[in-house]
Amino acid sequence: MAVLEAEEKLARIRINSFSYLKSDWYGRLIGVYGSARSILSARAEDVARDGGISLETAGNLLREAAAADPEKELRMTEALGGRIVALGEDGYPAALAEITEPPLVLYVRGQLPEKPALGVVGTRKPSAYGRRMAQSLSRGLAECGFTIVSGLARGIDSCAHTAVLSAKGVTWAVIGTGLGRCYPAENRKLAEDIVASGGAIVSEFPYERGPMPFHFPRRNRIIAGLSCAVLVVEGAHTSGALITARMAVEQGRDVLALPGQADSPQSEGPNLLIKDGAALVRDIYDIVEALPPRHLFGLDLPRRGKEHPSSSAERLKAELGEDARAVLSCLGSEELSLDLFVERLGWTVPRVSQALFELETQSLVMARDGIYSKN
Repeated sequence: MAVLEAEEKLARIRINSFSYLKSDWYGRLIGVYGSARSILSARAEDVARDGGISLETAGNLLREAAAADPEKELRMTEALGGRIVALGEDGYPAALAEITEPPLVLYVRGQLPEKPALGVVGTRKPSAYGRRMAQSLSRGLAECGFTIVSGLARGIDSCAHTAVLSAKGVTWAVIGTGLGRCYPAENRKLAEDIVASGGAIVSEFPYERGPMPFHFPRRNRIIAGLSCAVLVVEGAHTSGALITARMAVEQGRDVLALPGQADSPQSEGPNLLIKDGAALVRDIYDIVEALPPRHLFGLDLPRRGKEHPSSSAERLKAELGEDARAVLSCLGSEELSLDLFVERLGWTVPRVSQALFELETQSLVMARDGIYSKN
């Protein structure tokens, strides 16, 4: 890595502003012209020929790049407390630079230290089982010292980020918008908490770029590229999580998957991945055992049969009152309403409510629309 000349960095930010930029285009073009500045001074006809793209696309690329304001991009990003790092520049993640199609520039808010990172991805509509396992696995991995990489989306992504924060760990969110936008909007506080805790928000898109469907597959390759392995928790066989898994394989990363019920649509993707050779994951021990030793150096690794910080949830359960333990046992892996607890336990509503309140305050149980499930 090195320090890029200022004009070359500005030229790369300009090229990166093209709405439909593909990594292989600029890779070929920089290979031919030697620099982004030279690309911008070329004729559209030459760019089309040398980049293997249509004349219309080449013309659009040069027009959008010329209209971009890279100094403004830098000012807005810096005002947010972030920075723009170009490919080939100091501070660009080494693991990401090695993939087939690395981003030309990265917009980063927060810290991106070179340390073991593991991607956790899955459906936006997880089951209670998926939420619980995403939280448990992410928390345990964070306590081992892994950085958890995900996409700040609803569902499994949010569960993973939140669990890491609860464990005082580090998590990186790779987003499908510019740093100046938050999608979904309800995750704005989560994004702030990620940065405040020593993590990072990462994007390859211009500062004010909004969400577009084609952004998210591109975002997924960055999640895989930053990670030594990718864990798929839940997702249909057509979900974005499976796209991330495919990209991980293409980038030489390990793929791990959480098994689920054979007839569950949410578990269709992970079950197929396991059938095709992905490592089956039941707990953090399975993850640690599946990874090559080179990815585990310097971590606080658990061993089966020995207590690890991830057992803190078990210690919490041991400290619960008798009623709270009974309610937790009654809940099992199901999702139950207050009325069902009352019916099964034969208790009064106030007694069940008090036990549930104790479990919620310890983050062992969560309620959604009056339905309780394990956290």
